[in-house]
Parts: sequence; structure tokens; C-alpha cells
Amino acid sequence: MPYTRAANHKAGSARLSDAQIAAEATRRLAWDAAVPEHAVTVHVSRGRITLRGELQRDQQRTAALEDVTRLFGVTGVSDHTVVKAK
Repeated sequence: MPYTRAANHKAGSARLSDAQIAAEATRRLAWDAAVPEHAVTVHVSRGRITLRGELQRDQQRTAALEDVTRLFGVTGVSDHTVVKAK
């Protein structure tokens, strides 16, 4: 089941580009020891992040979502990761 979060933003506030949001989300995922390296890909469109990838535990999915959900400029997050235990 996809996870979705919508965020409220004030009109007229500065907006980051999709490329800037993607770069920061990717950086945060790379620094999180709970998320396996290169396991999750990030796509951003109009401030909305979509995560895709294959993880081994639900805790990894939760960590990835926490990493990107509160980023400045994010209007929502869709989780399309799959948990497949080895």
C-alpha cells in the first residue's frame, strides 16, 4: 500500500527546484545507515517525491520515509518501495 503525505505550504514562499529536492533527498538517504546504499531511488515532480526500490526490512522503509518527508519544498511523498526479506 503506497504511503502518501501532503504538506501545507504558505503561498509565496520560496520554492526549491525538483532537482534540488532530489539531490537533498538522495544525500539524506545515502547518509542514513539504516537504508542500504543504492537500494532506493528518488524521483521528484512538482515537489512530490516518489521512492522506489527493494528493501529487506520494514524498518528500512520507515527510515527512508522519515529521511525525505520533512525536507523543505516537499509537497508529498509516495512510497513505492517493496520489502522482500532475504
